[in-house]
Amino acid sequence: MSALRVTGGYLDAAGATLRRDLTIFLSYRMRVVSQVATMLLTMTMFYYVSKLVRPGVVGPQGAYFAYVVVGIVALATLTAALSTAQLVRMELFSGTFERPIVSSIGPVGGAVTLVIFPVLYSLALSGLMLVVAAIVFDFPVQLAGIPAALGVSALAAVSFGAIGLILVAGLLAFKSAMAASWVIAGLSIVGGVYFPMTLFPVWVRWLTEVQPFTPAVDLIRNALLGTTLAHPLWEELAKLAGFTVLLVPLALLGLRLAVRHSRRRGTLLEY
Repeated sequence: MSALRVTGGYLDAAGATLRRDLTIFLSYRMRVVSQVATMLLTMTMFYYVSKLVRPGVVGPQGAYFAYVVVGIVALATLTAALSTAQLVRMELFSGTFERPIVSSIGPVGGAVTLVIFPVLYSLALSGLMLVVAAIVFDFPVQLAGIPAALGVSALAAVSFGAIGLILVAGLLAFKSAMAASWVIAGLSIVGGVYFPMTLFPVWVRWLTEVQPFTPAVDLIRNALLGTTLAHPLWEELAKLAGFTVLLVPLALLGLRLAVRHSRRRGTLLEY
């Protein structure tokens, strides 16, 4: 019974945090408009860039646009998950991070709940981006692959969220949130967002094997576009699932150690 009570408490806290973040987001009424406009401008730019790419680099003529759109969609979810450290930083500045600390879920649970809204919103915005690309730019989506792409996106979101929580642990322990931008930039390059890794020297390509972003993007492209996978399907899925299973407990352990370190120094609520 106690386990059920604890689980219910975490779910209630997650729901309350989600409602709070949604309310705050909707209070900035032009944010959705500006983000959709940015999305359209980005797709328009890459639509015309794709006309400069020679056929055969990522498929027949025009295939580069579809290739890069899926990459940008996956990158949006990664960016949202890794931006959790910035959200915790803002909570520390405003003094609202005290609430989860004194509540039953504690600082670790409070940090975890902050991941939920930005990741869900990024998934929704990514779906809208694909719809707009299909309508305006004749983006070739395989409708039968949408359920598989959603499943991969959900698994990838958990993995990316764990990476974001590891960065939160670094923020709480060392009071620095600068690593997120470096990680996002690095993964956008070695993860194949804008160009295939086959264009890189052989000695660089190992970087595609040591992070979950590459298999996530490859699997989503395969589901939506029918592109050829770099590895067998089961291997790509096992790799993404393996990273998720490894990163989630690592993130929770890192958060607990960071909270313990900060409490020992008396700096948990400082930045």
